[in-house]
Amino acid sequence: MIVVIALSIMIFTTTASVLSGLYSSPAAFAADGRFAIASSTAPTIFSSQVDASMVGPLSALPQITGASPEVFAFSSYNGVSFVIRGVDLDRLNSTGPAFHRFDLTGAASVKADSSAIVGSNLKARLGIKLPYVLPLQGSYSDKMDVVKVVGSFQTGTSMDDELLVSLDVARFLTGMGPDKVSIIRVSTSDPAWLNGLLAPSGPRFTLFDLLSQKARVSVGEPVAVSVGVRNWGTKPGEVTVGFSSAGSSFANSTLSLNASESNRVLANTTFQTLGKHSVNVSIGGAFPVTLTVNITVVEPYLNIAAPATTPLLQNFSVTVTNYLGNPAAYATVSFGSQIATADLGGHASFYAGQSGSFTIVASLSGYDNASATVSVIDPANYPAAFLPSVASFTLSPDVIKETESAMGVVAMENDGSVAGDFNVTVYVDSAPSMVLSTTLQGLESKTVSFRLRDLSPGTHIVQVANFSRSISVQSWIVDNPDLVQLVMRYSGSDSLFPAGSVPIYQAAKISQGNVAVALFAIGAISATLALLAITSVFSKEIREGRRRLGILKTIGAPRSAIRRMVFPQALESGLAGAAIGVAAGVIIADSLSRSNLLVLFGHGFRLSLDANLLIMILLGAVVISVASALISVRLAIQETTIRSIRRLEEDQGEPLNVEKLIADK
Repeated sequence: MIVVIALSIMIFTTTASVLSGLYSSPAAFAADGRFAIASSTAPTIFSSQVDASMVGPLSALPQITGASPEVFAFSSYNGVSFVIRGVDLDRLNSTGPAFHRFDLTGAASVKADSSAIVGSNLKARLGIKLPYVLPLQGSYSDKMDVVKVVGSFQTGTSMDDELLVSLDVARFLTGMGPDKVSIIRVSTSDPAWLNGLLAPSGPRFTLFDLLSQKARVSVGEPVAVSVGVRNWGTKPGEVTVGFSSAGSSFANSTLSLNASESNRVLANTTFQTLGKHSVNVSIGGAFPVTLTVNITVVEPYLNIAAPATTPLLQNFSVTVTNYLGNPAAYATVSFGSQIATADLGGHASFYAGQSGSFTIVASLSGYDNASATVSVIDPANYPAAFLPSVASFTLSPDVIKETESAMGVVAMENDGSVAGDFNVTVYVDSAPSMVLSTTLQGLESKTVSFRLRDLSPGTHIVQVANFSRSISVQSWIVDNPDLVQLVMRYSGSDSLFPAGSVPIYQAAKISQGNVAVALFAIGAISATLALLAITSVFSKEIREGRRRLGILKTIGAPRSAIRRMVFPQALESGLAGAAIGVAAGVIIADSLSRSNLLVLFGHGFRLSLDANLLIMILLGAVVISVASALISVRLAIQETTIRSIRRLEEDQGEPLNVEKLIADK
């Protein structure tokens, strides 16, 4: 009986162990690493496509020790199917697994596009000697390529069943674009941190796209600061956003956001001291984020653009702007005894009634004054020719936001007495940007203004004639740190997850639900068969002891007495057989794993016999044994006295010896 029980439990143990290996087999595509990034919406792991640009932000995080972009293809040669893994060897080395053995043959570079290296297990299955020219066929296209296998390696992981080629070769075979990869394997110095980042189980918040209303303000001038807040977790939650400058908080705002919901928070502040000020916006929690924007505080001032010379007895104009480059409307401008008010465009006109050098002064309440010098000259002293030139060039402000504009004012003058048309080209970073055109009368001076828009972030040089000015363009939105970029671009899309959670259907091309049902069904069938087999053995033992049960029930033995007589014997035999069966089943499953006879999607079957798996299998065997014993006891109890005696009479041709039966008991 124990032998039959052991065999039944052995079959159950072997089946359960193999099913466990099948369910965890997708970790092979992550080279048995802990984390992988893939597209969960792809029907197979080979058709998964994620943005290769994610590698940069990942690698920049201090907790990430390596990020390896990889492209999968599936091929076969001489009847042997295998996985092709396109890799960047430098990044692969930083991510692992480590090469326990690495052998090269010949002088070919292992990093050349035409080179490949083969895992030790795959080399044995292919039966090739190195170097070897190996033809490859694409798994999702009719493309073919040829690589020279120049080396072999051994890592002790499922990667030993694969062929490593360059990313370009793998992309060619799959038809994948240059900006995509199948997976990105990630190694980390803090697995708990990365697991929480990739798979948050509750609300999780981040800040993004911090912007300020202005790059330059005056003392006491209000400026607005705005920031985006996103809940990239799986549950709704509440977060407090704090605004501070120079260590002092000036605003706090609390937001309630649903999963994957975003909103913006706005706060206003002023500065009472000159210079550059940093505004910090931050949140706390498991993943604290702080973003910073710089704002320059200046004294409000005016700029005045005026001609260097103007002819006697003629009108001339000047242009007044403020420090932000906007027209200084209603500014008071004085020229000698003449006083004018600037119009909405910042322009003011004067009459040059006498020769000499004069100072023009512009003033406006709340701003520092601006001044310029104008020389009034007699035209008779100048040649009869058209002699245009640029007298001055101002550009304000010299620091702007990406979407703001700056105003340039060019003072043009004609040093001759003949009129003409004057064209001046404005250059930005040595490239022509626009042409300013005007007509100048003899000895006339004019100011011409223009706007610079749509400049890219950075420092630019603006040149007009012999004058040049620099302008700094700040990004409208403060650059998000690498972690924020990663979360904003890729979280909430089910593309970030631990390697062990990659469902097997990505390789089997069936749904995850079907796989779960199939594995459960196979395991349930195995357990049921073991249960029936053991119950059948126990029932046979009960039938053989039917005479004793019938006599005991005839003389009035209670059910509890029958149960106490049958159950210990059945349980003892069941547990003994279960122990033998579990040991034998584990040995058989481990032998199958080591034999490399089972190949799953190009990888040799790997069985991880950890303590949890063994405990679960042992508990399952005990449950089967106990259940079988209980069923056998119930069958024994259900035997009625008359039925037992009749069956005994049918089975026995000689009369019953009750005294002997009782004595045997």
